[in-house]
Parts: sequence; structure tokens; C-alpha cells
Amino acid sequence: MDRDQNFKLLLLSGAFLSLAFLGGFSAVVVVLSIVLIFFFHELGHYLVARMSGMQVTEFFIGFGPRIFSFQRGETEYGVKAIPAGAYVRVTGMNNLEEVDPAIENRTYRAQTYPKRLALTLAGSATHFLLALLLLIVIFMTIGQPHPTKWDVGQVVSNSTAEKVGVVAGDRILSVGDQEIDSFDSFGTVVEQNPGKFLEIQFEREGQELNKFATIGERVTFEGASFLNGIEAGDQMISVDGLPYSNWEDFSSILSDENFHRIEVSKPGIGIETVEVKATNLPSSKTAVRGFFGVGPQRSFESLSLVDSIPATFDRFAEISAASVEGLTDFFSPEGLTDFVKGTFNSEDERPLEQVGSESASEDDRLLSIYGAARLGSAMLDEGTHNYLWFLVLINVFVGIFNLVPLLPLDGGHAAIATYERLRSRKGKRYVADINKLIPVTWVVVTVLVGIALIALYRDIVDLPNFG
Repeated sequence: MDRDQNFKLLLLSGAFLSLAFLGGFSAVVVVLSIVLIFFFHELGHYLVARMSGMQVTEFFIGFGPRIFSFQRGETEYGVKAIPAGAYVRVTGMNNLEEVDPAIENRTYRAQTYPKRLALTLAGSATHFLLALLLLIVIFMTIGQPHPTKWDVGQVVSNSTAEKVGVVAGDRILSVGDQEIDSFDSFGTVVEQNPGKFLEIQFEREGQELNKFATIGERVTFEGASFLNGIEAGDQMISVDGLPYSNWEDFSSILSDENFHRIEVSKPGIGIETVEVKATNLPSSKTAVRGFFGVGPQRSFESLSLVDSIPATFDRFAEISAASVEGLTDFFSPEGLTDFVKGTFNSEDERPLEQVGSESASEDDRLLSIYGAARLGSAMLDEGTHNYLWFLVLINVFVGIFNLVPLLPLDGGHAAIATYERLRSRKGKRYVADINKLIPVTWVVVTVLVGIALIALYRDIVDLPNFG
């Protein structure tokens, strides 16, 4: 290895060290994963080309200046400085390329329609195969959400759940004498028993625990209509410095028609103190509903290999349909217009009534490679399960996008091969005039580069919140 190669290798190593320093270990894993995904894409093209007898002159990981390479037969293999993908060079991918007549029979353009179609579709097929394998791994190791089972995902502070000692990961089995088989049934039981002293049975790491507690209360719309400063969903904590017990005692205290200091917990805001004066309050049946103070997380069930296969294809079909719909919506005139307008219109310039709806859809917009890497890093930090789903989504989306029938995408080459096959008659092969497609190809490239740059700008200036 010469000095120039050593210098380039040092720069590449420095880039990864900088990435690890700035983005952490997860950022390096995401970048390497994306490079590996595109490596497998090109490996699909390479294997089909070799099996079909086509000449492959280069197979490189990365782009830009060559760091190192080696020759095996007629193919040069190596690594380049910019780890932004990979590429395979197959001789004669278009009719304009000059080729030695001695090897013309080994060019892509000289092959039969099935071989050319197989080569062009191999990249996307590899993405789909990777997605299917990852889905099988997910269903067999992590599983799929159980239709009814759930665990505690979060515990609200100052709630009955916190006082009882329930923590994230626990599974609530029963409230009072009523067994819990779903989060909906749990909510129904709790809401119907405000202020009641009941036995709570829950499971933690295989051990059953039993605690008695008074179900908390939250004010309904009807109850709040009698109390200035208190809104539906608020939870009373204390009255004149004494702990709040239940609505009936609360109504009795307020019956003296004097002002009382009420400490309330407001969802999403925190604890506030208000002064309230009220008489003739409604009964607890309409004024409050039960509140325990937990949020759910789905319980997962791992599947056998036999059961995971149909689940995999069902989920793959769902993701594919969503990807096609998303691409269709984005590349529609309205979608492209909104994408560009969203870049140059600041939030302050938008009508007030549009701010909420637009910001709510920000996380659904097209991401650049940088944005996708940041999303992947965030999902990896949240756990292996989330990151595997990220890799599935990336593979399906890239595989489908690559099938768009426009050059320079693989779908464009497949469309040309199919068009030539349909125009061929009586054993005489029709050859499309590639010169006519060059202007269209440049338009497509320009649009894609423009979209990529805009997406990169938006991700740098205003990256969506990945939680």
C-alpha cells in the first residue's frame, strides 16, 4: 500500500472516528448498515451478471477517490473514500457505450430479455429478500403485539398507580373482583369505580403482587362546569392543604359557600393551585371518573418459524402498499409543491390555523440520507427491535423506489428492456434509441438531486423530532 493509499485510509478512519465522537456508536452502526444495504443491492446485480455470463469490470464499495483495490480475473474489487453506497459496472448497459466487438456477446445489451430483466430487478429483489429475512427474525425473536395482552408502559406521578408501587413492565391482572383481559376493559373498570377502595392484583417478573388502594378521580366535563379554574381531566390533589379523598367529601367541604384553595394536577401542564367557590355540586356518578394512572405498552409474543412466514408476508405487503402510496403522494404535483413550499415558508409566515396541522405531518416528510441516519440512530438507541424495523422499512422503500420506470433507476432499464421486447417482431430485435432518452434522464437526475438537497437542507435546519 503506497503513501497515497495510506493517507486516504487515514482520512476514512478519521471520518468514522469523528462520526463516533459526534454521533456516538449508534451513528457508526447506522452508517455501516446503510453501506451494507447498498452493498447487497449491488451484490445482487453482480451475481446475476456473472451467472448470465455478462462482463463485470468493477465492484466497489463507496464512491470518489480509490483507497485500495485488487484485480481478480476481469473484475476490479475495492473500496473508495466516500462510504455512501456501492456500485457494479456491467459492460454495455446502454447502446451508446463503445465495446470491443470480441466481447459484445457478453454485454448487457446483447443478452436475452429474461437475463436483462433479471439483472435490472436483482437490486430491488435483494432489498425485498433482506426485508423478508429481517421480518422473520423479528417475529421469531421479538414477536408481534398480542391482540389483548399489555404491560404498563408508563406511570403518572401523584397517581394511584405510583402510590401502589406499580412500575413500567408490570402486568395488571385484576381490579377488585374483575379480571383484566385488555387495556380497554381495564379502563372501563377503573372509570366506573372512582374513589373506591379496591384490591389491585398485578404481576412483576413472574411474581404476583396484591395491593389495596383507593382509585383516583378525574373531573368530567359536567363536574368541571361547576368549578371555575378546573377543567375536565384535572385531578384534585389537596383541599385547603389537606389531601383530597373523594368527590363526596369534596362536595361537603365546598357546601359552606366559601372560597377554598384547591391543588390540582393538570395533564401536560403540572400542578396548579386555584381558588374555588361552589354549591350544589353534582353527584360523583357524573362529576368524576376513575383514574389509575398508567399508560399501556403492547405485550409481544414470539412466533415459530412456520407461524412467522405468513405474518412476514402480511406485514411485507402492508409496508409495500404504504411505500407505494407514500411515493405516489409525494411525487404528485401537490406533494412536490407542498415539499418545496415547506422549505421556504417559515412557521411564522403560515396562518395560525395551519401551524398545528403542518407540524403534525412534519415527521412524515421525505428524509435525506442524513435525516434517515439520524432516525436510525434514534431508533437504535431505543432498542434493537426498533432498529430492525427501521432496516425493514429502509429496504422496502429503497427497493420500491428503485423500481420507478425512469432512468437512471433500475426500473428505467427494466422499462426499456420490456419496451424493446414488446416492439420486437418475427425474431428481429428492436433496439430503442437511447439518445432520445438522454434529456429525460437529465431531467430526472436534476429533480432527484434537487429533492435530495432540499431534504438535506430541511433535515439540517429543522430535523423532525424522533422522540
